[in-house]
Amino acid sequence: MENRRITPLDIESKEFPTSFRGYSAPEVRAFLERVAAEFESLLREIRDLEQRTAELEKERDELRERESLINETLVAAQASAERILEAAREKASAILAQAESERTQVSAQIEHLRAERDAFIAQLRSFLDAFYTRLEDTKRRAAG
Repeated sequence: MENRRITPLDIESKEFPTSFRGYSAPEVRAFLERVAAEFESLLREIRDLEQRTAELEKERDELRERESLINETLVAAQASAERILEAAREKASAILAQAESERTQVSAQIEHLRAERDAFIAQLRSFLDAFYTRLEDTKRRAAG
């Protein structure tokens, strides 16, 4: 028995010895032609399916590459977003600390200015009281 595959041509060209009361040669020939045609059709279909399988495998591989790239991009974007958020939090914290420091300084300046104002008002009153007292003394001396 041969190890090679049977082709449609092998089927179509197969010759059988004739014997007395054997099979009808035209019917055998017609059947072999039909089998060869069907065999050839099936081989074409197998080749088409193999080609389609190869195309689908290539498409699948491309989609996997895209998926991998998308996942890598997503991971990178998430990491970038986290870094941006952390930087924004740090900046906001620094701004708040600076604002709190400035608020404390302004509050201290306001308290200092209030104290200076109160001292000035007290000095002014004292000066006015002294001036009023001298004025009254001067009026009394002039009147009296």
